[in-house]
Amino acid sequence: MRTLALSLLLAAAPASAWDADGHRTITLLALDAAGDGLPAFLRDEDARQRAAWQSGEPDRWRGTRAPALTHLNNPDHYIDVEDLEPFGLTLETVPPLRYEYMRVLAVARHVHPENWERPDVPPYDPRQDPAKVNEWPGFVLHSIAESADKLRSAFNTLRILEGLADASTPRRQGQVRQARENAVYSLGVLSHFVGDTAQPLHTTRHHHGWVGDNPHAYTTDRGIHAHIDGTVLTLHALSYDTLRGTPVAPADVSPRTQWGAAVAYTRRSFDRVVPLYELRKSGDLEREPGKSFIAERLADASSMLAGLVLAAWRAAEPSPREIEDYLRYEAKH
Repeated sequence: MRTLALSLLLAAAPASAWDADGHRTITLLALDAAGDGLPAFLRDEDARQRAAWQSGEPDRWRGTRAPALTHLNNPDHYIDVEDLEPFGLTLETVPPLRYEYMRVLAVARHVHPENWERPDVPPYDPRQDPAKVNEWPGFVLHSIAESADKLRSAFNTLRILEGLADASTPRRQGQVRQARENAVYSLGVLSHFVGDTAQPLHTTRHHHGWVGDNPHAYTTDRGIHAHIDGTVLTLHALSYDTLRGTPVAPADVSPRTQWGAAVAYTRRSFDRVVPLYELRKSGDLEREPGKSFIAERLADASSMLAGLVLAAWRAAEPSPREIEDYLRYEAKH
């Protein structure tokens, strides 16, 4: 659960994983890794750059001071793995459907209120949470799965349009252009949430410095999150220009396996929370071990994103029924 300290921080500025350049880097590296498996329009440099820019959009949503948008969007950027335990869940037992997950959380909160009276569980004060975003562990797993399915849908519509007999008419060409824009938009949004998850502080209650018992004297500096998102990238000159050409293999994933792959991917990031704090404590975060650590996180994100994009494209081959349904829907309107 997000604490009052984070609520105050978010009120001052949107917290993110990686600055905009980090998200752009992940997107471009992923598109490189996907290579010839992508449709031709996504190999065009202009489309690549627009997808990379679009990867920052969910953080721009966070920068808009609108209660409904804050309530909807902010919890989509993280999952505090330790805070699943009072709800009777682990990362591996989170229900894949968002509202089923929400039901499990709400029932557990109602049936076992004593779990939130333990000294090891951060307290939640609704009076300090006007947007009602901090009570739950977070939804980034569902953001990834839902965004991947939206990209698949966008690809499916595009492939239907491109295969129609009148695809070359001006009317259809306008629809094809818009369908491609929809795919670029969806790809960018998916990239953002995949990128967020690769930053270990988006998987833990220790997102803005260590909280609670601290036997190893890890930093409690709330600025550690922003330090990793931007300062460390700049310090180590980690950008697309310096990382391009780094071997990145697309993750082996399909629509059928994407939830399990996202869980395993999130677990890898969570397992690096303590090593990250160790690097900060020793000073190695600003030296070569820190550079290697952050580069590995960017590469894992790029691999995961490439796998999800390729899986969405491959699964978007339209069936005769989907083509028929599309034409019937369009005819009605």
